[in-house]
Amino acid sequence: MRICLVYQAEFPPAERIEKVARTLAAAGHDVVLLCNDYSDHDSLPERVGALDVERLWPTFRSRAINKILKFPVFLNPVWVAQLTALVQRRRIDAIQVIDVPLAPAALAIGRAFGIPVVMDMWENYPEALKGWAQHDWKVRVFKNPTVARMVEKFVTPRLDHIFVVVEEQRDRLVSEGVAPGRISVVTNAIDVDMFTCGGTCTRTPLDDDPDIYKLLYVGFITVERGLDDIIRGLRTIKQRCLPVRLYVAGSGNYEPALRALAISEGVADLVRFTGFVPFEQIQFYIAKSDLCLIPHVRSKFIDTTMPNKLFQYMAMGKPVLVSDAKPLARVVRECGCGFVFESRNPDSAAAAIRTAYETRNDGSLGARARQAVLGKYTWDRAARPLVDYYGRLERIPSSARQTQSAGA
Repeated sequence: MRICLVYQAEFPPAERIEKVARTLAAAGHDVVLLCNDYSDHDSLPERVGALDVERLWPTFRSRAINKILKFPVFLNPVWVAQLTALVQRRRIDAIQVIDVPLAPAALAIGRAFGIPVVMDMWENYPEALKGWAQHDWKVRVFKNPTVARMVEKFVTPRLDHIFVVVEEQRDRLVSEGVAPGRISVVTNAIDVDMFTCGGTCTRTPLDDDPDIYKLLYVGFITVERGLDDIIRGLRTIKQRCLPVRLYVAGSGNYEPALRALAISEGVADLVRFTGFVPFEQIQFYIAKSDLCLIPHVRSKFIDTTMPNKLFQYMAMGKPVLVSDAKPLARVVRECGCGFVFESRNPDSAAAAIRTAYETRNDGSLGARARQAVLGKYTWDRAARPLVDYYGRLERIPSSARQTQSAGA
């Protein structure tokens, strides 16, 4: 089959897209990606791994103008025109749209051409917007959560299939009327080969403190990541004179606020911001850490998604500290591979860090983490519903697929 992935942002990077493309290509499908471009790439199609990548035109010198014209709002005519042209030119058999913003455009084009439309639902998009809108006026103005919620409720029952990353998201959609048979869980499990094949081991900032117990957070630095809980908790850790330091490997708009918080809490000496870390270097940071963190603030958004880094940490044999967000706490408790603290409770975070430090010589936590990943949370295993769905779809005659899609 010829499958078109539709992604509202720029590519690369997007680890899940690369994994999906590799899996579908290995199953014998041709995969093309239509993604955004704000002027950073050539307009010509290119090959990236298993993907043929086509980026949205027109491209202007001004990134600001491009952002306005290519804004991935539901039926943006620029997106509609290029997706229509791509479907015709590449004779696309199925469209797989990522998340809600461009789902109406994908549905309209899918129905016009009689081809199935699938969503890869990475997150609870309306709830994500609610959180972001509290701290960013641009989100409040241009990405209204109420409108996004209305669009989600319209498109989800009409899609031919939906892939979600956690069981909690599946349960939410079923409770809202989506047929269970149209939902499959494809969690953000780790592609072990992809994660460990790149990069040369180099010196990291963690090497500077050989006698320190190293806490590591990897990822974007935004308000919903919950790092303020950890920084506030470090005040108690410092009072107890524990040799602990937090390394924040990433970048984002909340970093200045966290730096200021570390100063006001009197723990700036216990926090190191390393800056952005390329994907191929992440494994070396994790290898040199003692406890890996995902302190995400519990919410309806966080309770229905799963970050890739949980399984990256676990694959490296590291104990983890997570908030009590449902999917995170569920995996850590089931696997017995770490510690759970109460979100928005710095004292709870401090107590968990202290317990982790006191059991730092217990190698069984990391061993169970790696065993769980290799036994249950590899991408090959997680992606089976993806391969099975397109395998079933491919066996349906084209005319029948068109009839089936039109009736969805």
